[in-house]
Amino acid sequence: MHSRPRVVLRKGEDRRVRSGHLWIFSNEVDRVEPSGSPELSGIVDVYSGSGSYLGTGIHNAHTLLSVRLLKHGKFKDFREYLEEQIMESISLPVRKKTEGNTGFRLVHSEGDGLPGLVVDVFSHWLSVQFTTKVMEEYKHVILEILDRLLAPKGVRIDNGVSIRLTEGLPLSPDEYRGEVPDSLQIPVGNMMMRFPYRSGQKTGLFLDQKDNVLALSRFFAGQKVLDAFCYVGGWSAGAVREGAASVFGVDESVTAIECYEENLSPFAREISVGTSRSDFFEWASLAVRRGEQFDAVILDPPAFIKSRKKKEEGLKGYYTANELALALLRPGGMLVSCSCSALLEWDDLSGILRSLLRKKRRQGRLVYQGRASADHPRVLAMPELDYLKCVALIV
Repeated sequence: MHSRPRVVLRKGEDRRVRSGHLWIFSNEVDRVEPSGSPELSGIVDVYSGSGSYLGTGIHNAHTLLSVRLLKHGKFKDFREYLEEQIMESISLPVRKKTEGNTGFRLVHSEGDGLPGLVVDVFSHWLSVQFTTKVMEEYKHVILEILDRLLAPKGVRIDNGVSIRLTEGLPLSPDEYRGEVPDSLQIPVGNMMMRFPYRSGQKTGLFLDQKDNVLALSRFFAGQKVLDAFCYVGGWSAGAVREGAASVFGVDESVTAIECYEENLSPFAREISVGTSRSDFFEWASLAVRRGEQFDAVILDPPAFIKSRKKKEEGLKGYYTANELALALLRPGGMLVSCSCSALLEWDDLSGILRSLLRKKRRQGRLVYQGRASADHPRVLAMPELDYLKCVALIV
């Protein structure tokens, strides 16, 4: 074991870590050795109160989430560990480029033993997020490793993700390396998809729904489909590929709607493709009054719950959105309801849907439950990392 600062846990606070959990909170820490290091942030070894080695992790003394454990601590230099884990991430079979799919998540934070690092691959381009202090400190090392292993044409570094604030990192303008065009067009799910790359939402394209779109799109054949919070049209593209009769996308982003219309344009001569650049809540309220109905409604909103303090407010948002979706769904139609809020648990989503079905006196039959796609691996002992929820009901 190499000599590193030690974080020693309070007596009895090691049970969760021994079960496979990777997070240690500040109230579980007894002391940091050597003493007199309250400002310490960096690589540390973690020990139980009885002196047993529990693991090696990245430490930030200024956050509630004090230590995030790594996959192992057998490295002398953290650079060795970073390269080893990135190479392992690249080698996973769920991350293979194919002719019809060149977009995938290459590094998924804790799921790949690299807490606070997210890397998405879009053909020959990368989008990267650094959301922990240690990963930010090793940013140039990580970018050098990625450049050497992947030789991307361009890299976008997303510095605007709000979780950076909890680590004491600033929100700042994005950084760009190499060729970084305003938009990219790549094959995803055997369809060409254009999306805003230079300044798109999150990393630019939401890859976590790929498996859910593939699983559910076959049920939209011959259906009139509403794609709420449609962004650039991933769900709609899947629906038309499987023979949907019509699709209608609603999103308040001008850029998103422009990309949606371009992505769906190859089908516009054969089926009805409509859009509305609107706030979904306002548009749906008017559509309900007009008596509009759809055979399938896909509800894939942004995260309504940004913090625990705002959970109740976020729950109301999900309730209202699903209430409007149900009002627009014909009897016997399919509701696809999604949430990407980590703080919205499965029971919360189920409870909202059960409450609405009782209120509307409608019966819902659950036919599908999905999570983030396979290139977003999760730690089994950490259900809180199971952030994406997708359910499909026949109502």
